[in-house]
Amino acid sequence: MGKPQIMGGEMKKSVVLEVLHNGVTSISIGPFSERLQPLINETLVEAKKDKYRKGTILTPILVVWVVLSIAIRRELEYGKVLNWLVSGVRWMGTELPAKLVACGTISHARVKLGFEVFRSLFSKSVASLGPHKPDFHGFVSVVFDGTCLTMPDTEDNQAEFSKPKTGRGKAGFPQTRVMALMVRAARYIIDIAYASYQGKGTGERALMMQILQRTKDLNFLYMFDAGFYSFALVFALQQQGQNFLMKISSSIRLLPVKGGILGDGSYLALVKGKIEDLQSSRSKRRRFKELQILVRVIQFQIPGFRPVRLITSILDINITAKELACHYHKRWDIEIGYDEIKIHQCSTLRGQSPTHLRSKRADLVKQEIYAIMIVYNHIRLIMSQAAEMHGEIPLEISFVDSYQLVLEAIPEMNRISEDMKKQTHSYLLRLISESTIDRPRRPRINPRVIKIKMSKFSLKRPKHKSQERHLEKDIMIIPLPNQQAEMKEAA
Repeated sequence: MGKPQIMGGEMKKSVVLEVLHNGVTSISIGPFSERLQPLINETLVEAKKDKYRKGTILTPILVVWVVLSIAIRRELEYGKVLNWLVSGVRWMGTELPAKLVACGTISHARVKLGFEVFRSLFSKSVASLGPHKPDFHGFVSVVFDGTCLTMPDTEDNQAEFSKPKTGRGKAGFPQTRVMALMVRAARYIIDIAYASYQGKGTGERALMMQILQRTKDLNFLYMFDAGFYSFALVFALQQQGQNFLMKISSSIRLLPVKGGILGDGSYLALVKGKIEDLQSSRSKRRRFKELQILVRVIQFQIPGFRPVRLITSILDINITAKELACHYHKRWDIEIGYDEIKIHQCSTLRGQSPTHLRSKRADLVKQEIYAIMIVYNHIRLIMSQAAEMHGEIPLEISFVDSYQLVLEAIPEMNRISEDMKKQTHSYLLRLISESTIDRPRRPRINPRVIKIKMSKFSLKRPKHKSQERHLEKDIMIIPLPNQQAEMKEAA
């Protein structure tokens, strides 16, 4: 065999163009492409981002798929993410170069595309997930909760998102506060709001109200932790005709109304508060009116823990207090969802930057957040499809195993024809259905402790910069004292 010919720049580009855009199949995230590709096309046309110059390697459609791939392969740098996408095609005699495009080219393409495209794509993809199946007495249980995502420590990210203050200074990385609304039964993230870690209007309640104003589904049962309670929230839910199940602080006085004690141990009470009266406030002075709302109160206790109080808009006594208390405990599923995103989907390798997000610009941070949620939802969608097809329960299938199987399938599905993709997709669903959790959640509790408490090293400051060190030039051999005397005499 002769030596392979070394391709010039133009020849390399033509080969890359042919493989990426004219091959047997288009480059995408294969398991997601059937559902997402039409939505991507529609979103790009609406945003007027579908046009591109002839001969462009990173077309808008491909850039969208690359950004989504970046959200699924956090541990790989940009160029290696694209290489991974085409790895199934690379060994088919295509003679692709080792580096398809420079990392800077991908960053530039991301900036050009913007984050609004992914915000719109997220909304469209969420709409395609419905309608959601009821999981509790005809209701679809949805859960609000917040989390924080870290990002690279750049001036742009600091200016937009800020660093949390700690007892020993500031945190190492800027953070964004993210509020999500999750459909509990399938763990779909159906809406998000995010903001800087600190500042006016950036708290969890403010972000939650943003989402609530956008949500109109009357079949939802909203579940809230105690930190979300306010009379304004209860009033807003009542005005929208929404149902809720909410933990409430013991400091709030709730007395039974006359004849309101129910046979299951719960009782009816009035929550009272003030709401601004917009109609009677003719002058600049704000006026308020006192209101009261009827709720059902459930108090319960688990041995070893303090008593807990819940309030709910569900007054139907056919749904017992114990059922409601047990169902409220499932609110913790959103914490499992955050674990799946932050610990597994956004994990990095040891030695890499430990941030959840990789983007160094604030606009690309926003783009990446939407991409992460789109990818997470579609992994969860595939798990739900696999469970339904093979008679399993979606939440009893391992996310980690399913995630790994999806990663394995993507390069292969970029290599095969469209007809073969359907067969491969069915095989993927079967494998995922077999990936049930071998150690399901057990009826137990664990103490809230950690094994590694603190580090002995000093906190990194701006003054701690890397220094040049030339080993061969700077190294000095230290002789023993008697050797030093002998060396001086010899000199």
